[in-house]
Amino acid sequence: MKIKDLVDAPQWLKNAVVEDEDVEIINGVVVWRNGTWCNGTWRDGTWYNGIWHNGTWCNGIWHNGIWRNGIWRDKNINDRLLFMASKIGIVFNSRGIATAYRTTQKDGSGRHVRDFVQKTGKYYETDLPISGSGTCVCGIHVSSMATAQTYFGVDATAQLWEVKFRREDLLDCDGEKARISGGIFKKIDCPFIKRKDK
Repeated sequence: MKIKDLVDAPQWLKNAVVEDEDVEIINGVVVWRNGTWCNGTWRDGTWYNGIWHNGTWCNGIWHNGIWRNGIWRDKNINDRLLFMASKIGIVFNSRGIATAYRTTQKDGSGRHVRDFVQKTGKYYETDLPISGSGTCVCGIHVSSMATAQTYFGVDATAQLWEVKFRREDLLDCDGEKARISGGIFKKIDCPFIKRKDK
């Protein structure tokens, strides 16, 4: 339902700048089903899906969605970056190392930036936008194995890479993909896609 059609919407929700929203009020709780939050202050409620472009998140339950930019002030989850990373399976072990995945063309060239060639072993990029600049800027983009394999469409000839990296290498995460500065890269086989060239 559109915010303008809600009878009992709180003022903070009415003040928000949104697009294509599907939102309800259930037992006095704001329930965001889908849509784009362009700007405003989210005070409390449940967020199920959608794109957060900008604004301030103060409190609530974030289930799913893509975080592009904004200010995270949730008193219960004090580290948005680690929270969003955990949503895609990126969790740092006791040694401070996490594992994520990415794909390239069979020859190692990028699936999005074709002149990029992934190297095996230790690799870092420099002069990247700072942490908090979002995921749609320069950097090495990684995700869960399933997302890495399907983000640009399923390509049974694509090369899957495992990357191990430190907490300080994690620059941003939007709940779908993460941007890192580098790590240790290794070619691996995808366990759930049959390669066409094998």
